[in-house]
Amino acid sequence: MTTGGEAGAFSAATGSAAPGSSTVGQSTQLTVVNNSATAVWEDLDSDPNTSAVINIPVWITYTANPGATPPVPSLSSTTVNGSFAPISASSVATSGPIPRFVDTSSAAVIFTIVPCVTNLLFPFVTSQSGFDTGLAISNTSSDPFKTPQQTGDCTLNWFGSAFTGATAVTPNVLPGTSFVALTSNVLSSVTGGFTGYMIAVCRFQYAHGFAFVSDLGARNLAMGYLALIIPDPPRTANPFPFSSTGSGEQLGY
Repeated sequence: MTTGGEAGAFSAATGSAAPGSSTVGQSTQLTVVNNSATAVWEDLDSDPNTSAVINIPVWITYTANPGATPPVPSLSSTTVNGSFAPISASSVATSGPIPRFVDTSSAAVIFTIVPCVTNLLFPFVTSQSGFDTGLAISNTSSDPFKTPQQTGDCTLNWFGSAFTGATAVTPNVLPGTSFVALTSNVLSSVTGGFTGYMIAVCRFQYAHGFAFVSDLGARNLAMGYLALIIPDPPRTANPFPFSSTGSGEQLGY
């Protein structure tokens, strides 16, 4: 929400109860034009002999739709500016109504939309010494519980064998399907194979992973494991608090 331009007369807005309040007339919905909305308040009961503080709350409401395309990153954050009005069109006031002000405020981010992801840790992956690792990532957002279905790809981040930091991106994994691949095929350009671990960042919720390590053809040695789920870094103390030292992982399947 921003203010700008030479302010003229504004009609009083009527509103409804603010979120969490039973008092009617305390809030009103603003009209958004080109991703911006403007509101102007006029103080009709002031005392020039005393100082006053005005707190202007802002609420944002939206309808979640995790199955749809996520917002464009540049539009995913909402900012608020506030200043006195009317605002001068330039830093040097040469004409126009008096008084006028210069907007020296800084935008404050009050709301941010971030994508829902699942972080999967495959703690041991190898394609060396006659072994290979089969990888499977399932999109389980298709279920009998009426979960909103989601579609997205997974970025595979590899760490180990002088290949740390390299990435590969899977095709989109549809609800109810799995991405399946051999490490040797995904990392076919790595001379001598790969040994290390891999973290898959999947751009959908309810991703689960499985790995199967074996000698070629699974003739003599083989083992499988479920990928561990690394929770998103918590934005508040819940739902995934770190340890009292401020570090550590909270892993699950």
